[in-house]
Amino acid sequence: MQASKSHIVVGDGITALAFLANRDVSAGDEITVIGRTASKLGCGIAYAAGERDVPCRFAYLLNSPADDIDPAFAAWLESHWGDVRETMRGRAPNWLCKAEPLVEAGDVYGVNAPREFYGDFMTEEAARTLARIRDAGATVRTVDAEATGLSQGASGLTIHTKDGRSFSAETVDVAPGGPSTMRFDGDDGPFAAPSVFGHEHRIAEHILAGREIFCIGGNAAMLDVLRLCQSLLPEEKLRFTACAPEGAIPPPLIPRLPRKLTEPNLSDGHETAESLLAEIWREIELARRAGDDTREIRAGFRAHFLANPIGRYVSDPSEARRVPGKLRFWLRGGTRDTILDLRRLVADGTVRMHVGAVTEIEHRGEGARVHFRDRAGGAQYLDTGFAVNCAGAGANSTFDALTTQLLEDGALSSCAISKGLVTGDKCQTGIAGVRHLSPATTVIGDEVMAMPLYDAHMLRTYAARAYA
Repeated sequence: MQASKSHIVVGDGITALAFLANRDVSAGDEITVIGRTASKLGCGIAYAAGERDVPCRFAYLLNSPADDIDPAFAAWLESHWGDVRETMRGRAPNWLCKAEPLVEAGDVYGVNAPREFYGDFMTEEAARTLARIRDAGATVRTVDAEATGLSQGASGLTIHTKDGRSFSAETVDVAPGGPSTMRFDGDDGPFAAPSVFGHEHRIAEHILAGREIFCIGGNAAMLDVLRLCQSLLPEEKLRFTACAPEGAIPPPLIPRLPRKLTEPNLSDGHETAESLLAEIWREIELARRAGDDTREIRAGFRAHFLANPIGRYVSDPSEARRVPGKLRFWLRGGTRDTILDLRRLVADGTVRMHVGAVTEIEHRGEGARVHFRDRAGGAQYLDTGFAVNCAGAGANSTFDALTTQLLEDGALSSCAISKGLVTGDKCQTGIAGVRHLSPATTVIGDEVMAMPLYDAHMLRTYAARAYA
């Protein structure tokens, strides 16, 4: 008779659920899931249910078409389309109107749905996973708590939580979120918020007061702030500005029927990152000339590098680690609906985009003064109403407490080139029985992540491979 086993999963989002879903269990096994919202496993912060009856609920959209996120979610969205339509009735901005051409073409799979609907889907997935584990005769419990540390002792591995509790098991999977947003002096004050999430009510007050909203950064969080503004005011009343080092609006990921993926043709034996990147750029240009769009190119390269790691093409590990930074920029894309809105609003002067690297926010009598460096490195500033930090991770970002401890103890390391996290094969850390997988992971064993793991499909893929 096989001895029962004990296991802990730390996390409450997609990766935590993927670790759990791929684990084989037997009768008598004991599993504990620990996370801030572990009782709502699968949603995490990104896909959690919004507050009832607030205007911005359902405003934030998925970055990719539904079937790029997960074909099973796309099928779920299609089967629930009547409920989705009813839920969205009368909400602004009129997302349903923009989704309608895809629906009429029979392509619900191509819709960029509100993120909360994906959370509903993941909640159902979590329920099925927990039921399967219990049906196998194992016990599984969820604990709403923040993990802050790990220790080893006679009882095995012990996870300590912020509220003073301890939980022990033989093995542990750690599935935290990514690093914190890069911070700036003055980004949390009377006229600034350090992020959009968790600060919507305060930002909304300034939007409704008619103040200009200034976004630091040009990433997906900036698009979320625009959606927040659109949910509260008619477009003719919007006052919106963004400032980012590149200053460019990412291309929208627009699906087409029939679905198609770019198929790169890359050669082995590159000695340098530059050599491989030159060949990748050639393939991207060939695909564009053949009529492939951003969504087809991005999804095609993602699929290719999941099957053919970068190390196949350039064997020097340090050279391989230099490829993803450029590749990420070339293959960037985002939510079709919001990006098309942004382009239109920039064209008619409603939205202003500036190129620059923000250095600090100064709070003045009636608003914020945002200081930044322009392309030439010159000091500049802009006076605005209210600033929102949408910069993403950067040099002064921090990890969660447990990941920080693993780094300090040498169980995890960081890549000198990408600054991302490095684990061993199958996501193993330097502590026997402890795995770690995060959106910030850039190297797993000998494999360099070609594209960032801020991608539900890729996170699930590598969680499954950890148990293969």
